[in-house]
Amino acid sequence: MPEHTPAPTPSRAVYGFAMFLSFRTFFILYLVWAVLPEEWFRYVGITCLPQRYWAVAIPIFLLTVLAIFAFVIYPNLGLFMTPNVDDLRTIKDSTCVKTNKVNLPLPKNSEIKCSCKNEERCFKNDFERNCGDYVSKAIPVLQDLNIWEVSDHLYFK
Repeated sequence: MPEHTPAPTPSRAVYGFAMFLSFRTFFILYLVWAVLPEEWFRYVGITCLPQRYWAVAIPIFLLTVLAIFAFVIYPNLGLFMTPNVDDLRTIKDSTCVKTNKVNLPLPKNSEIKCSCKNEERCFKNDFERNCGDYVSKAIPVLQDLNIWEVSDHLYFK
């Protein structure tokens, strides 16, 4: 069984060339039908042709459908697939690292003023006890911010 790949193959090249020629031929026939007067067709012996109205109506219809799809349907599909604002998926994803401790370096002999409302959630004492364990000027691990702490800091302090 051949592998499915977008690479060019001889059969794909033949199909592509045949489609190119057929679409070019149909477009030229369309232009001849839309532009030349009906007397020329009668002179050649062609008497059964569609009305000229369709030469304009079909392209306008197709362009209208394309515009509705591009500006209405496609953006709405994206909106329908997006979770609601109050959904947890808008806050955290599958790569979220759950930590209950802040691992930031703290320089020695510094005075930290604690402004925490809840003493149980305050990590000031952990920083002061474990200050020697942290590497100075270390970059913390990349992780998601806890949305509740961010909201508490932004709106309730």
